[in-house]
Amino acid sequence: MNPMEGQVQARTLPIVWEGKPPRQRVGLALGGGAARGLAHIGVLEVLEEADIPIDCIAGTSAGAIAGGLYASGFTTAEMRKEVQKLNWLEVASFGIPRMGLLNFDKAAQWIEDLLRDRPNTFEELSIPFAAVAADIVRGELIAINTGKLSAALRASSSVPGIFTPTRMGDRMLVDGGTLNNLPVSVARRLGADYVIAVDLLPPGRVGNKEPGNVMELTVTALYMLMRSTHNEGAEADRVIMPAIGHLSLFDMGHKEELMEAGRAAAQSIVPKIKQDLGL
Repeated sequence: MNPMEGQVQARTLPIVWEGKPPRQRVGLALGGGAARGLAHIGVLEVLEEADIPIDCIAGTSAGAIAGGLYASGFTTAEMRKEVQKLNWLEVASFGIPRMGLLNFDKAAQWIEDLLRDRPNTFEELSIPFAAVAADIVRGELIAINTGKLSAALRASSSVPGIFTPTRMGDRMLVDGGTLNNLPVSVARRLGADYVIAVDLLPPGRVGNKEPGNVMELTVTALYMLMRSTHNEGAEADRVIMPAIGHLSLFDMGHKEELMEAGRAAAQSIVPKIKQDLGL
């Protein structure tokens, strides 16, 4: 017997609005990529210039930092200014290598300093936001959307083996990219009807030279694994992928190039986004 016999097949009819239809809620899914996260600033600039509304943001690792600062009210101009003086010594320090080669406590303090006169809890943010981390013991994906923002951004960015994990309650949290480096599904759970994903791990080589030390080797291997197994780009409505595959994940010496690559990639796809959204 045909299983469809006796059943009414559902079909979706086009909706004709008498008035102006309500716009779709737009969400961003910002991926991780260490130093490449600076490209997110260029993308955000272009979306602002094109008047693309942003209703919620989900971010992993570097994407969590960019998205969290933006959700707290930082303008892209302010973000550009802050990263000009950014280097790894600002956010990490060498310590006893028990759980990581670098102590990442300075990252939380750096974010605390940035947010001194800004909202530093999720409940105060102007845009709904979630930072994606991973519970290294339970193997669970953790979408943090409550409590202190600075602690959540540190947790989401704690690359295992390089940076010390973050304790949050009874959890030991590490970089969310170990389970989901492009959190489209989290953006949808935040209420997005339409998701724009920003992927910082394009296919091909990871950087244009061999890793020079154990930190570069570990991060390069980890991000290669993330790219091959943990990417929800196909589930996004549009994906912005800056042409930054030739740049090292650890090199902070190409800040302008990274931000401009983000701008160029966003500019190429904004017309399609505006068409999709009827803007």
